[in-house]
Amino acid sequence: MVDCWAIIPVKPFRAGKSRLAGLLGVDDRAALNRRLFGRVLTATLAAFKPDRVIVVTADPLLLPLMRGQGLHALEDTGGGLNAALAVACRHAASRGARAIAVLPSDLPAVTADDVKALVASLKPASCCVIAPDEQEEGTNALALTLPTFDFFRFGPNSFQAHLEQAKTRGMTVRILRRPGLAHDLDTPDEYRRYAKEQAAGALA
Repeated sequence: MVDCWAIIPVKPFRAGKSRLAGLLGVDDRAALNRRLFGRVLTATLAAFKPDRVIVVTADPLLLPLMRGQGLHALEDTGGGLNAALAVACRHAASRGARAIAVLPSDLPAVTADDVKALVASLKPASCCVIAPDEQEEGTNALALTLPTFDFFRFGPNSFQAHLEQAKTRGMTVRILRRPGLAHDLDTPDEYRRYAKEQAAGALA
């Protein structure tokens, strides 16, 4: 088993999910982002020890909170998501990590089994595991053997971009399709579906 660390990038809660601004005010979006992050963190800590988890964020309140729970908390200095992930990779590698798993903070249906499946798909040799979104356009989770600090291509069409990165580097590629990793919450329609499911669960 490779020594794998988890990386969770987190936007400040009041800044995330801006595409839902037509439906939710700032406070409601902040509450949603906090709830989503809590779910991702809980699932991650079921698969990783706290000292193998890195949270990278520009949220000044979240940094000390994560450190207080025994996690590594790195400040996102504003270079963008891919640059922040590169910094987190170097931090993990300098402490002995041989692989990393990137789990965005806004996966509404992720479970501990999803996180464990992502890590279990890794092999010690040069390997990349990509979990695409439902449309197979974006990358919703990613696991890599190190060193691959400049690998990240999150943004539009990142699924294809990561596939191309892996193939260019001669890495073994595995595609992991799981509902808990594929489900997004970026558009109003996706939020309405999520809210409906949450309401149904509360009534069950």
